[in-house]
Amino acid sequence: MTNSPRVSKYAVGLAVAGGVIWTIAGAVFGILYFACYPSCGSLVSASRSVMSYPPDAVRDLTWNQFYINLYTIAIGLLITLIGLKAFKRREKWAWYAILVFVVTGLITGLFDYLTWGGWYTIFFGPVPALLSLVISAKSFFRRQTLSATSS
Repeated sequence: MTNSPRVSKYAVGLAVAGGVIWTIAGAVFGILYFACYPSCGSLVSASRSVMSYPPDAVRDLTWNQFYINLYTIAIGLLITLIGLKAFKRREKWAWYAILVFVVTGLITGLFDYLTWGGWYTIFFGPVPALLSLVISAKSFFRRQTLSATSS
């Protein structure tokens, strides 16, 4: 840990907001998929081809989506916890950890957009956390000066 000042409250707030958004989105969609389990053909996909799938395939798609939502909740919780502690104290690993989550979220959002047209996954998922990294980059990578008291 360094002796330098903390990260801007706006950067920390955006990191935490991004994590909370991911957590809430994963929970809401997880509950929706689990609640409509027997008849979720229309919720699994915007594509009409899902309706022609056999019930076992629809069940498998539903459970796959449910597990993806659990993963989204876990990522959101990790970003929130990292943002509240390590990111706030300018620990460099926290910046890189959030960067990994943001890049993963952007790639996932891009594939989601290309497949289903869901532009909202790109905006509401990783963008607040990405903005926090942009705002805080200068303070994280500022050159540290040695203090005169160190021996």
